[in-house]
Amino acid sequence: MPRDIPEKEIRVLLTIMIHAKVKKECLDEFLEIASLLTRETLGKRKGCISYSFNQKQDNPNEFILHEQWQSEENLNEHIRQLIILLGPPKPGGLLPERLVSMYEYAEPAYYKVIE
Repeated sequence: MPRDIPEKEIRVLLTIMIHAKVKKECLDEFLEIASLLTRETLGKRKGCISYSFNQKQDNPNEFILHEQWQSEENLNEHIRQLIILLGPPKPGGLLPERLVSMYEYAEPAYYKVIE
């Protein structure tokens, strides 16, 4: 949790979970990118409450990315930063081609907080 925002003032408005399977031949590079993105995002990007890649224990090519943002605007800025770090989006896509080309599949799910 970011240290510059008092816990009682943090309000999560957007939660994203991406279930993904990485191609076997891309696993080492993906792990490096996941680590880079975590270092560059968590505690550094405005509005980022949570950002973590989670690797499945019994199938190391399967992951869940769990993100929480205070606003859609904060998430959109994060995506712009992904493009700066990893290159242009896949044609017709939103995320960098370098990243999405590593997936066998990726299924994003968007959630709202129930208050």
